[in-house]
Amino acid sequence: MELNQLLEVLRHTPAMQSKRAIADSISANTTCHVDSLDSLYAYPGDDTAAILLNNQTLLNDQSLNGQYILHACEGMLPNFVANHPYFAGWSAIMANISDIAAMGGRALSVVNSFWHTSNEHAQQLMQGMQDACNAYGVPLVGGHSHLEAVSQPALSVAIQGLARRLLSVLHVKPHQKILIALNLQGQFHPNTTYWKCFEHVSGCILRSQLALLPQLAEENLAHSARDISNAGILGSLLMLLEATASGADINLDAIPKPDDVDWFKWLQIFPSFGFLLTADVDKCEEIIELFHHQGITCSVIGETNVSGVVTVQQKQQKQHNIFWDFNSQVFTGFCYANVLKRVFKKIS
Repeated sequence: MELNQLLEVLRHTPAMQSKRAIADSISANTTCHVDSLDSLYAYPGDDTAAILLNNQTLLNDQSLNGQYILHACEGMLPNFVANHPYFAGWSAIMANISDIAAMGGRALSVVNSFWHTSNEHAQQLMQGMQDACNAYGVPLVGGHSHLEAVSQPALSVAIQGLARRLLSVLHVKPHQKILIALNLQGQFHPNTTYWKCFEHVSGCILRSQLALLPQLAEENLAHSARDISNAGILGSLLMLLEATASGADINLDAIPKPDDVDWFKWLQIFPSFGFLLTADVDKCEEIIELFHHQGITCSVIGETNVSGVVTVQQKQQKQHNIFWDFNSQVFTGFCYANVLKRVFKKIS
């Protein structure tokens, strides 16, 4: 498939269309009036909302002063819950914990709400959630359940976390390198785009791999991160860039990929471990080495710029095409470029 055709088809996948629908149906409220970057972290755009803990919020407890409490929530598609209850339960926990990690945080606890028609499937759903919580070392502390023959199977999981330093999409600036970190030791869940790399892996290893993200934040190695979600690699990249209306030049050949998977399928993956990050050029080698020690493939795939245009090139095929232009089309609509200019102008 030629590059221009590949990008055109990817722009119109159901997952990409569902993200674009956010801008049409939900107000992004990007005309918000905030006076600091810390206030903006609570707005939509990142994987989680972050609220700064300070003297006013902590009352007499000073031990967490200056840290951020993180909140996130994930809903699973009804047909996924109905047809793959155990994996849906596991995935809901996994996705939430990945969201916390992508913000530079560590998960504290999760709660859930689910509806189902089958007691057997509901038990599989709960077992998937409990097994994932055990593997990732995060307590499942409660929630809501509903069993009824006429119910539509559904699952929503919310999570809380804590971060000392944030990896926020609001930190994206020009001339940062874009890295991708992927666990290639996996396989597709049958008839889906879900790339599973947690099966037959100890919880100790899974936790060590996720712990790399807060480490990158706390050691000031990376600026921003976003986990690769159901929008796939390029769709997730758009969500990394849109908050600051940034552009990027991406080298498709630099994206790690199994030899037996074609680009169309691979670029749509929803991996159980996959992140996009931005960092300064002098930090990239150290980041890549940290992931390598945990069995994770990491590489530089591009660089950010001020154009608002995301281009993709295949050097081997000598092809170069525009994937997205934020100057003419929003994606999710969560863009804070003008707000950030006002905030940084006030700071300076």
